Amino acid sequence: MLTPELIHYGAAGLVVFLGGLGGGLGQGFAGGRAMFSFLRQPLASEKGFHAMVIGLAVIESGCIIALVSSLLILIGAPDQFTMPLALAEVGMALSVGVAAVVIGMASSVVVQAAIESIARQPFFSQKIITLMLLTQSIIEAPLIFAFIVAITIKTNLAGVSTLAQGLQLLAAGLAIAVGTIGPSIGQGLFARTANKSIGFNKNAYGKIFPFTLVCEAIIETPMIFCLLFAFLIIYAKPAGGIALSLSNVIPFFVASFTIGAGALGGSIAIGKVASKSCLAIAQEPKNYSHLFRSTLLAIAFIESTVIYALIVSFFLILRVA
Repeated sequence: MLTPELIHYGAAGLVVFLGGLGGGLGQGFAGGRAMFSFLRQPLASEKGFHAMVIGLAVIESGCIIALVSSLLILIGAPDQFTMPLALAEVGMALSVGVAAVVIGMASSVVVQAAIESIARQPFFSQKIITLMLLTQSIIEAPLIFAFIVAITIKTNLAGVSTLAQGLQLLAAGLAIAVGTIGPSIGQGLFARTANKSIGFNKNAYGKIFPFTLVCEAIIETPMIFCLLFAFLIIYAKPAGGIALSLSNVIPFFVASFTIGAGALGGSIAIGKVASKSCLAIAQEPKNYSHLFRSTLLAIAFIESTVIYALIVSFFLILRVA
């Protein structure tokens, strides 16, 4: 039987379980690829080792944030557990836990690609590590957004007294949880190619670096929309001071999955297009201007699908507020 106590403690365990799953698998895959690269190019093993240590430390940050989120759920727990509070805490757990899993895996492929490039270009290792850190830090940003949403849910727990209010905060957590999946995968796909491309042609670094900055920022934008909707859901109230009912909560869940699905498809597609362009830039740097313009045009069309999801989600929330 699902009791409030079971859900409360389960949420605390779930977030650290998901954080450990993403971080552990990500670090394991990155470390395994590093060992293979050291065997392939022993002369670059020392520089590759430095990249591995730095990359694994960044991946570890997801586990730390998951741990802090778990402690937030456990510390300051009420003497009397209620179902609305427990459901809101599940929203906290899902927002950080899901983000930690996908970001840990996405960050892992970046480290693997960077170490492979160092094996090919050992004398260019410092700039490869710089690009690796840049792309990893951008990939980690959604985890920070998820943590902010979790803290916001925590600060609103005192006002939760009805089942509808608990479900409202759960929907906010789902908005950021589903929304992190697409951008993280898209950024991971692109960042892996960007780091690999330097290994193929180090002379293209001056063009790949700014291209990476622009594309990573664009892939990140659907995540910003999901963050916005998480806050809109948290603070949405029915017009006229009417109490929130269970029927009012349904649009919140639909809006969460709508904007999350839009971010999922759009971000992965943008990451795929940008990856192909980045590889082409490494092969033919002289075509950079044409490739850059063509990529931006393709991204503009793809991004429109996210805007459509944004509009529908906004009208769903307006049905309540």
